[in-house]
Amino acid sequence: MRIVGAVLRVALGLIFLAAAWDKIVDPMAFAKIIRNYQIVPDQLVAGVALVLPWIEVVVGMCLITGFLSRGASLSAALMMAVFLAAMAWTQHKGISTQCGCFTTKADDAISARTFVRDGSLLALAVLVTVESFVRARRV
Repeated sequence: MRIVGAVLRVALGLIFLAAAWDKIVDPMAFAKIIRNYQIVPDQLVAGVALVLPWIEVVVGMCLITGFLSRGASLSAALMMAVFLAAMAWTQHKGISTQCGCFTTKADDAISARTFVRDGSLLALAVLVTVESFVRARRV
């Protein structure tokens, strides 16, 4: 079971690294997506667009290396919950925008598929978090 937990942790870390790439490469496009969500005040959009992808990188690297993996897995789960809540909010408000999850390209509109994908990632993050806390109690 320990090997399965490590594989899931590393997979989640790689997913977070992949999610950060486009946002780091094109922070202006990511800022536009964040602005479209209409949740973050305009004064904070640029800062969030610059910082959030690097938080994803740090969380991803911690998950891959196992360094501070309990905190990283909990952070991943919380971020996925916030991301899903933000998408649900835009849908509730009738705002049509890109997800901004893995790409800043225009072909990433929020859809039922997006919710299933990100919901699955939330479930994976929760599973990794629970496994890491259970493992820590056994030690």
